[in-house]
Formats: sequence, C-alpha cells, structure tokens
Amino acid sequence: MKKLTDTNARPQIVGKSKKRYIPLSRLRTSDAVQVVSDSPRRLKELFDMLGDRDRLMRDSAASTLAQFASLHPSRLLHFIPRLREALQDESAYVRWHIVHTMGKLCELFPKRLPGVLPDLLDRLDDQNAVVQTLATKALARSAFHNPGIVEELFRKFDREIPRIINNVLRDPELKT
Repeated sequence: MKKLTDTNARPQIVGKSKKRYIPLSRLRTSDAVQVVSDSPRRLKELFDMLGDRDRLMRDSAASTLAQFASLHPSRLLHFIPRLREALQDESAYVRWHIVHTMGKLCELFPKRLPGVLPDLLDRLDDQNAVVQTLATKALARSAFHNPGIVEELFRKFDREIPRIINNVLRDPELKT
C-alpha cells in the first residue's frame, strides 16, 4: 500500500500559536467586548479610544463600554474618573452610553460610588432627550436598590424628584 503525501502542504504547527494583535478600533462592538473580556489589559486601549479626537472612535468606545459594563462591571470601577470625564463629551451618543454604564455601576456598587450619582443627576438637564431619559432610568434603578441614597441626593441638591423615580421610591415593587 502506497502512502499519499502532498509535497506542497505546509507543516502544521503544533502548540500555541501567537495571535495577531488587532486594534480595538478595527473590531465590531461585540468582538471588541469579547477581546477586552478575554484580555482585561486592553481596557486601557478602550479608554484611550474614548479620549480620541475622532467622534466615531469615541462613539464606538462608549458603545463597547456600555456592553462591557453588563458583563464585567467591577472591572470598570478603576476607571470612574475617565467615565465622569466622558460625560462632558460633545457627542450625545457617547453621553448616553456613558450614562447607561455609570447607571449600571451605581446600581451594583452604590456605596463605592457616591460621587457618581450627582453626575447622573446633572444629566437630567442634558440638552439631549435620550441622555435625560437614560439618566432618569439609571437613577430609578438606583432608587429601586438604594432608595435612601437617591432620596438624600435629591434633597441635598434641592431638586424635585422626577415622577418615575418618585414612583419607584414610593412603590418598590415597580421595576424600570
């Protein structure tokens, strides 16, 4: 019996092959989330994108962060100052994803992030209606889990509590 061999075949590499580095900016959001999940050191690259001059780059970074916050919120706690800075971005798209991200963090870690709630409160007056709505929902979710903290926030800043948040404070069975 004769053995068939292909003289043009490449030898197979056995063992670990080195993965090619692809910048997060070139990946789709879902792929970027997966890469950062697998390699947490790449989070710094994602935050560098958030500070880029190109609006589309910042938009992409903010969207990725919002999805990442749902999977690994605790990994973002070290980056709170950068998130707070991003709330001032000129792009409404960036602001609404950052508001969503910060709302998620405040909901899960309210005692570790008391300084972030006033930032969300400020977004209730944002020029963009979507940002206002997301800030209201984020504060309502925080009120559901930590009613005392949210009530104190509105009292401290002498602000009227929006109806949806007031409903959650008065009837905790309501979910937003």
